[in-house]
Amino acid sequence: MNVSTSTPIPPSSAGRWVEFFRSHPIVCLAILTPGIPEYLSTSSPILNLVVNPGWFFLGLAINVAQYTGGALLVREAWIRWRVGWPSVMALALAYGVTEEGLGDNTLFNSAGHVDGILGHYGRFVGVNWVWSVGVLAFHVICSIGIPIVLLGLALPATRGRSLVGRRGIACALAGVAASTGLETAIVWGAYRFWMGVPLLLGALATIGALIAVARLLPRATGAPSRERPTLSSGGAAAIGFSVFPLLFALEYGIGPLGVPAAALIAAELAVLIGLIEIGRRSIGRRDHELLLVDLSFGVVLWVAVFGVLLTLGLPYTLPLVAIAVVFFVRLRRAYRWARPIPS
Repeated sequence: MNVSTSTPIPPSSAGRWVEFFRSHPIVCLAILTPGIPEYLSTSSPILNLVVNPGWFFLGLAINVAQYTGGALLVREAWIRWRVGWPSVMALALAYGVTEEGLGDNTLFNSAGHVDGILGHYGRFVGVNWVWSVGVLAFHVICSIGIPIVLLGLALPATRGRSLVGRRGIACALAGVAASTGLETAIVWGAYRFWMGVPLLLGALATIGALIAVARLLPRATGAPSRERPTLSSGGAAAIGFSVFPLLFALEYGIGPLGVPAAALIAAELAVLIGLIEIGRRSIGRRDHELLLVDLSFGVVLWVAVFGVLLTLGLPYTLPLVAIAVVFFVRLRRAYRWARPIPS
């Protein structure tokens, strides 16, 4: 008797990676954060892996503890508290104040040279207000918002599902606290800067207030106004790509011309609120997965372009850019069924 046997086809390398991330979604989140806001932007140069590996791995440990821990805490609060995206934004703001205020101290330190002219322009009662608007918007979008969105798109089984228990939450909190404290020590060692008790208490009060707002906001706050999307894929990508070039043009183009800082801050907030409102009115409550991919791609593309421009002499971020492009190409294929309705 002839018995036919079939040899199972081994999964491709890409398939093995997908299966690995499905089993380890926190690892996926750890790649997205700090991958997008730190390594793709060159804020943490991946070149240090060759030039100064000790510093690279110390920075990697700090970044994963801080960014991944922060994104995980925000995501867990979003799911456990059953709140909406405005609450996620408030929690992301609290994270931004934690990192840039308590950790890096860029919200207060005018001698760190990270914020350039914005360490002096718009400075009031010890706070770099113009810089704060831009850098906190960056953390809300790139450090917290986009990674959470991409995690749900890349691994749909994780949507609405808690990834850790109480012990995991405690570990994430400890990681954020330890990395923030270590950053404070590094800033002190480099600049001998200490924010002082009033600014410390103000930052802690702000973080607490933002967490309270996030907890109390009704889930329906800021929900999309339409059932189905009306925005085109190109429009979504354009919105994502344009956010930070517009803020940069205001901060570093108009700011040095002597425009009052309060007016510039108002303009920045108007840009941010306007883009959010366009998205709210056109993204739709369902069948918007492809638009979320394109919106996220626009933001990440800007980060990639920014990183390449900063490293033109030795564009060491190009391999990361290539990985990001492949990731979004595959993600678009997965959601090609969710094309927006032509307007």
